[in-house]
Amino acid sequence: MEKTAAAMKYGIGGGSASQQITLTRWLSAKVQDFPELRDMESLHLSIQMACKTISNLIHSSSGIAPSNKESTSDTTNPSDNSMKRLDQISKTILQNALRFTGRLRVVEAPRNENTDEEGPASHQPGVTIAYALDQYGKEGMMKAGVDEKWGKARRLAACFDPLDGSGNADAAICTGSEAPDLTDEASLARAVLQPGNKLLAAGYCLYSSSTILVFSLGSKTYGFTLDPTINEFVLTHPDMRIPRRGSIYSCNEANAEGWSDKFKQYVKALKTGKSQTGQRYTQRYIASLVGDVHRTLTYGGIFCYPSDKDVHPNGNLQLVYKSAPMAYIIEHAGGKSSNGEVGLLTVEPKSVHERSPCFMGSPDDMDELMSYLG
Repeated sequence: MEKTAAAMKYGIGGGSASQQITLTRWLSAKVQDFPELRDMESLHLSIQMACKTISNLIHSSSGIAPSNKESTSDTTNPSDNSMKRLDQISKTILQNALRFTGRLRVVEAPRNENTDEEGPASHQPGVTIAYALDQYGKEGMMKAGVDEKWGKARRLAACFDPLDGSGNADAAICTGSEAPDLTDEASLARAVLQPGNKLLAAGYCLYSSSTILVFSLGSKTYGFTLDPTINEFVLTHPDMRIPRRGSIYSCNEANAEGWSDKFKQYVKALKTGKSQTGQRYTQRYIASLVGDVHRTLTYGGIFCYPSDKDVHPNGNLQLVYKSAPMAYIIEHAGGKSSNGEVGLLTVEPKSVHERSPCFMGSPDDMDELMSYLG
C-alpha cells in the first residue's frame, strides 16, 4: 500500500498516473515528506514560471526577431543583435519571476572580477544570483553585519545562466547552499563559489520541439515536459538514468590542433573503432551545452570540452554555472565527470566566471577516457 501511494505521489513506475503529476504537485509532495526542501520551493516555482514564459518567447517568431533599431545598429552581424535581444529578454523574465515571489533578492555577478578572468561574451546578459530574503529576519530584508541569528541554519544562494547558447535556445540553472555572509553583491557572488558536491540542486531547461525541465535534488534526476494544452510541466521521467556506455562522443573538433596528445589518441580510438568496444563512435556536436549534455544523458556516450593550448588553455566552460551543475545532474543519473585530473564536482572555483576543462558522460566511457588521460 505504501509503495502504491508513493508511486501515485511521485509518478514512480510510469503509466497514466505519472502523466498527471505536475511539477507544482510534485514539489508540494516532496516538501511534505522532506520539510528541509521548503526553502527551495518558491525558488523552483519561480523558475518554472520563467521557463514557461521563455519557452513561449522562443517558439514565437516575434520573440526573437530583432527590432528595426537593433537590426541597423550592427550591419556586420545582425544575428548577434537577435541573440542579444533574446538573451536580455530572458534575463528580465527570470529576474522578474524570482522577484515576484517577494522572498528573493536578485543581483548580477560582476562581469570581470579580475583582469585575468574572462566574463560572459558581449551579447550575453550576465549571470543572475539570488537568495531567500525571508532568511534574514521578519522584515524580509538583509541585515548587514548581523550573523548571530543564523547559527547553524542552512543558507541558500542560487546562480542562474538565463539563456546559455541562445543560438540553440537553452538555459542552465544551478542552486547552491551554505553561503557565507551575504552583505552585498560582491559577497553574494563569493557565496556561490562552492564545489559542485555541495550543491543542493541543479537543473536545466531545454527548449526544442518540446520544452523539458531536468533537475536533481541530490538523489535521482527527474524530467518534466511542458504540456502546452494545460501549460504545466508534467512528470515524464521519474528516474533518468544514463546508459553505462554509449556510442556517441561530443566535442568541438575545430579546436583539435590544440588538444593534448593523450586526448587526441582517445578521440582517434573512438573514430577508428579501436576503443574498448571495438566499434566506431559517432560524433555529434551542436555547440549548445544543454543540448549536447541532454543527448548524452538520454543516449549515453561522452561530452568533452578539454583545454587547448591555442584558444582555451583553461577550458571554455564556466565551472560555477555551466559545467558543475551539468556534472551534478549527470552524476545523479549514474554517470561520471572530471576536469581531466580530478572529479569535476570536487573542484572549488575561485571566481564566478572561472573556466575549466570538462568531461562527463556514461561511466564506462568516462573510465576509458581517464585511462588515456591518467
